Amino acid sequence: FEKQHNSGHSDSGFLSSGNLQISSELHDHELNIATAPVVPEPMRIDSGVDLDSSENLSQFTLKKVTLNLLTSNKVQVEPTIELTPVNTDKLELKNDVSTLRHESHQSSEKSLSDKSWQFYYTQNDDGDTLLHMAIIQGYIEATFNLIKMAPHSCLLNIQNDDGQTPLHLAVLTQQSKIVRRLILAGANPSLRSFRGNTPLHLACTIGDLASVKALIDPINSIENNYFLAGKKIQILSQDLEQRNYNGQTCLHIAASSDQVELVRFLVHRGADLNAREGLAGRTALHLAMQCRCRSVVAFLLQECRFSLDTKTYRGETAYQLALHIDRQLARELVRLGAIPEPFPESDS
Repeated sequence: FEKQHNSGHSDSGFLSSGNLQISSELHDHELNIATAPVVPEPMRIDSGVDLDSSENLSQFTLKKVTLNLLTSNKVQVEPTIELTPVNTDKLELKNDVSTLRHESHQSSEKSLSDKSWQFYYTQNDDGDTLLHMAIIQGYIEATFNLIKMAPHSCLLNIQNDDGQTPLHLAVLTQQSKIVRRLILAGANPSLRSFRGNTPLHLACTIGDLASVKALIDPINSIENNYFLAGKKIQILSQDLEQRNYNGQTCLHIAASSDQVELVRFLVHRGADLNAREGLAGRTALHLAMQCRCRSVVAFLLQECRFSLDTKTYRGETAYQLALHIDRQLARELVRLGAIPEPFPESDS
């Protein structure tokens, strides 16, 4: 990714020179976070597939797999996966009704055997299932098939050894269509990785607005008619105030990384501007000011209504912080209603 740096090499098990190395979060010097750094969160991939023996892996899909029943005279130890080329032009999800109907019918014809899910959702030594690996390698149609064949949504919430669900990996690889399909299938967006980050935290960290919308947007009529028709699936809502292990909400992360469009979207969806992060008690405004995120500061002051006098755990207001950073900003805060309270003598 353009905004990500790897903190270490992933053990992928692939022989190709183009091995995928992913760090789930960015270094703090890129996010401009001064006192609450985000430690990179490694993501291991160990699929055992030799890339040199195949063509572009994103052009393959799972065919129907049939398991021999116990009553059969033949014995099959485990099912096999057959990869066949697919037309990548058909992988784009269309919004019109006729295309969605065609895709739904096509998906039903290619659905995997009901008895094969046990094999496909078995975890390997790193805790990954085939769904985890299909997402990492960009097998879009195979991923959709694996999601469709899961007899219960709990299988979509399996966490690998790094605490990452398929939803985490779909966000990290910036595949918003897969993120949305997982949400529609009942995947839980509130599960945390080993750093305490939900998929929404990660989407805000890498600045992926499309994935944020896929996680938060309500179900529309087309999705309800063509993906949820006749299904009893509980769609879990996204908690915008859920915190990671650093006490940060998604708004804190977006504000401190100068993601003004993300901040605007989250605020419009109800994120709490007065919420304080857990390490130092700073609000989104404190963080944006401290990290010199001028576009976020301008948006918060010009378009939002919230308390300008909220104090951090050390008793510091936004005005007092501005006295150290930008005197003009301090005057603007006073004009907008902030109390021009000076520092106590012991702190000055």
